[in-house]
Amino acid sequence: MSKEPFPGAISSVVAQPKTRRHLGTRVNIFIDEKFSFALAIELALDYGLRPKFVITPQLLDEMLRRDGDARALTRALNFISYRVRSLKEIRDKLIKDEFPEVVVDRVLERLQKSGQLNDENFAAMWVENRTLSRPRGARALQQELRQKGVDREIIAASLPDVDEEIANARRALEPKLRLWENFDDKAKRDKCLAFLARRGFSYGVSNAALKQIADDEQQS
Repeated sequence: MSKEPFPGAISSVVAQPKTRRHLGTRVNIFIDEKFSFALAIELALDYGLRPKFVITPQLLDEMLRRDGDARALTRALNFISYRVRSLKEIRDKLIKDEFPEVVVDRVLERLQKSGQLNDENFAAMWVENRTLSRPRGARALQQELRQKGVDREIIAASLPDVDEEIANARRALEPKLRLWENFDDKAKRDKCLAFLARRGFSYGVSNAALKQIADDEQQS
């Protein structure tokens, strides 16, 4: 019958040779010269793990719980580093990576308390980035943010007002108007309305943008 590794005294603590960005620096813990478990280096230092340090079952459970949180947190922070994420995006990512829901809940709570995860900021930045790179109407923005799991109240507060949306529609049209400048007025208008509809602008906003463009052309 094999001997249980716990309780037992650590025989060595060895740093893993390769640091993975999504996991952070980790160490391997050996008991009786056999690999027993791995742990984030910060936790190993926090517990003062060293040769002859005795690991009890209770201590192991505590360390592995904290290590699971640490690994999930590192994975979440790595995911956030590429761009701002919504609460749902982080949750879906961690669940996909097979972290237990209880661990995910703790990590999300920690990120929210630290201000690193905030759906209000996410929605505002999403709308701003869309406005700068590829202007879209409120309908399209609402759909995109709903898909990201953002609450309706937060979405409503982040959307541009009517004047801003009209300005966005005009900005979206600028490169297209040069392409369609040789079309007759009706064909050009139909193309503009169809294009703006695909970008999620309402008919009212699209019509107002076209009227402003026509008024500017008459005054020039």
